[in-house]
Amino acid sequence: MSADKERLQTAQWVLERNLAWIAAAEVKVGVIVAIDTAMLGGLGAAFSAVDGTARTHWAWLFTIVAVACLGSGLFCAAMAVLPRVTGPAKSLLFFGRIGPCVDAGYIEHFKKATDADLLEDWTAQIHRNAQIACDKFAWVRKSMWWSFLSVLPWFPAIITLLDKK
Repeated sequence: MSADKERLQTAQWVLERNLAWIAAAEVKVGVIVAIDTAMLGGLGAAFSAVDGTARTHWAWLFTIVAVACLGSGLFCAAMAVLPRVTGPAKSLLFFGRIGPCVDAGYIEHFKKATDADLLEDWTAQIHRNAQIACDKFAWVRKSMWWSFLSVLPWFPAIITLLDKK
């Protein structure tokens, strides 16, 4: 087997690993969104369970801060799952560049590509997907921090709202 063929197989493996990291980031977002949504629902239920006169300044403060933190966490989660569709300018691999091509032109270009051409395409795609994975995980990390931070005002908000002295 030629050196380019071996590198091409390695590049394919590395690209698949990068795509797995991207998928892992999106799985984490699903968990964050579920927990944040449940916490918002709990706040809403506690808030609506008491009448207006029982809502103290502390209850309002804790609730507003908790909602702001949870909202920030959900915003960051949304940013993590936004599709990133920019890729290498010329690619036989990236769907964003293949889609607009005429079928026959793409097929002919693919048939003429050498192992070296494909290796260059794969490595450019690896680099781009690594950038995407880094970006997604940065947003996931921010989302997790906001979600963890929201617990601090969330518990006192629930307690002050449901405290029936």
